[in-house]
Amino acid sequence: MKKSIIKRLAAVTMAVTMSMTGVSAVFAATSANGQELSAMMNHYGSYYIDEHLDAKTQQLVILSTMTSLQAYSQIKEQTLKALDNGLTPEEIKEAVYQAAPYCGYTKALSAMEAVDEAFKEKRIPTVKSQATVTEKNRYEKGLEVQRSIFGPEIGTITDDMADSQKVITEYLSGICFGDFYTRDTLDVKTREILTLSVLTANGGCESQIGSHTNGNLAVGNTRDEMLAAVLLCVPYNGYPRTLNAMNAINAAADAYEKANDNSEEK
Repeated sequence: MKKSIIKRLAAVTMAVTMSMTGVSAVFAATSANGQELSAMMNHYGSYYIDEHLDAKTQQLVILSTMTSLQAYSQIKEQTLKALDNGLTPEEIKEAVYQAAPYCGYTKALSAMEAVDEAFKEKRIPTVKSQATVTEKNRYEKGLEVQRSIFGPEIGTITDDMADSQKVITEYLSGICFGDFYTRDTLDVKTREILTLSVLTANGGCESQIGSHTNGNLAVGNTRDEMLAAVLLCVPYNGYPRTLNAMNAINAAADAYEKANDNSEEK
């Protein structure tokens, strides 16, 4: 019998009351008060997270989350840490870029300034653009990716739509998916979990989290991988946003599994 959502939340929350290696380092501060607050992070973390989320994805999730939260003073340190842990400059750049359409371009631009400072310190040359589409084909290519994740009806524009609805539908397909999901370096599976992470950090996006839970499941990410990504960022997002995201993920995943079970029975 499947666990209820409440039981799942309780079990997972208990599972992460261990040491989250590396998180406290991001919060390192010179003041005594800062050091005390940093030390409080040491007992949260990692076996559930490490079991379900590889080290590279963890680094990318943290960068995406920090971009949404405008944690610019910490992004440089996180970038240096990611480089030391084997991530490429291209992967780091794409994690920040992926956040842009979901948390806002100005936040991503400011985050990239912090990333560029780290690159400069490491004497890393300008990273080549990973774009694969043009102005002429980004909508078509974006719609293709979008429908491969969410189904053939998504992104349909009909004559009876209000003009404003047509515009936002074009934006979602052409920009969110055309300009970003088609870029090189990160695959769609990784981009979907980063999108989920940014939505969690934004707060108040439970409806979109539900939709992207379906998207994550469709591209091969598991419920546990999504929950691990959310739990990884408790120190950054706080508990209210974390619990709201976990509830949205569990509800959507339960509905997704039920729908698939019923489809198989037929």
